[in-house]
Amino acid sequence: MNQHDSVSRVLHSAALHPELAVELERFRRNITVMFTDIKGSTAYFERFGDTAGLLMVHGCNALLGKIAERHGGRVIKTIGDAVMAAFEDANEGVLAAIDMQRAVTKENDSKPEVKRVAIRIGLNYGPGIAKSNDVFGDVVNTASRVETAAAPRQILVSDALQAVLPQDTQAKLRHVGRFELKGKAETRDLFEVVWNEHESSVASTAHTLVAAESQLADSSRFKLLQVRNDGSKGAEYAFHQNTMLIGRLQGDLIFGHDSKLQPLHARLSVSNGQLFVEAIRDAAVFFSLVGPYRLKDGNVIKMGEQLFEFHAHVNEIESAAATGIRIRDLFRVLKKSPAELVSLTGEKERYPIAEEQATWGRTEATYVCSDNRHMSRTHAKVYYRGEDFILEDMGSRNGTFLKVCEKTPVPSGAMLSMGGQLFRVSRIAED
Repeated sequence: MNQHDSVSRVLHSAALHPELAVELERFRRNITVMFTDIKGSTAYFERFGDTAGLLMVHGCNALLGKIAERHGGRVIKTIGDAVMAAFEDANEGVLAAIDMQRAVTKENDSKPEVKRVAIRIGLNYGPGIAKSNDVFGDVVNTASRVETAAAPRQILVSDALQAVLPQDTQAKLRHVGRFELKGKAETRDLFEVVWNEHESSVASTAHTLVAAESQLADSSRFKLLQVRNDGSKGAEYAFHQNTMLIGRLQGDLIFGHDSKLQPLHARLSVSNGQLFVEAIRDAAVFFSLVGPYRLKDGNVIKMGEQLFEFHAHVNEIESAAATGIRIRDLFRVLKKSPAELVSLTGEKERYPIAEEQATWGRTEATYVCSDNRHMSRTHAKVYYRGEDFILEDMGSRNGTFLKVCEKTPVPSGAMLSMGGQLFRVSRIAED
């Protein structure tokens, strides 16, 4: 048996070592898990420097921790500018999230605009293994995915948590749509917690979330705004039907001068008020990130002029998450990085992800790509959460794009890149 097979057997301990699985099951119980994340911290660091940025993150997370404790919760860990907390009472977890948003808003009121930050919060309820002041298992993974579906200043909860809230809860919830669970066929409902009645519902920016029909009934028409190479606005193309085809020789939008386009390149479609994009045959179509994105093995990422492919040891990562092994320990066990980006531009340089977070940029990042003139100083980050690696743009000037590999929902505000064409997606409100 080679070393990799041995490692795989260790990491699949629940299947091959029943006595360890029984030991872990002694600590399994229902629990509420919360994740918070600070939006705007990267810009804060760039504007005010590392010391001020670290003080801001520490102050914000300390505030959130005190509120969690006031509602009977406990902070499990902080991961960069994120907080993971656990609550025995699901209702108290939701009420804590409301108090957190209100506290951050109150602090922002006394600060100039450039020093204000926003947080997004996600919660899930279910069976998890609570051991040694840590929680791990699927309840954590799903909580992380709920949080990444949220927009700044938004609280989202899973259907599992919504189902156990008491009838007399002070929290008001509304359905926002359905989201994907990695490796599972079904989708799950998400609910927004209304914490400020004077603020309209925040549209989710997640590509894995298909918004509820009721939310989009009054805004189900879309248009594409062409963006020229110099960044100026070009022509507008409105949807007159539920499908729009784009190509060099065929389709509803034809760009005969664009040799980079396939004869028939992409299909856009509207279903239940949601816009989707899909590539035709092997055509290259990219969409920009407007929020966190859960990476899948084989995803192709574009940052500036460079293409990268994401690779991960999926089985080992899933088993590690199920047994509470940290990514740093997993790296030591595997003797190689659990995940990496591989450059597809020029030499196939490898960028291992062996810590909780890695960043890419032109001058200030874990991995510096100084020759990439269209990459921002700190362009994008990949971080580890639950059993997932999450990709997030860090406010870059030219955006971070992913290649379309399946029919993909596109939020309003996202960019679509195909051939030499660049479009911004927006909704047209009905009269």
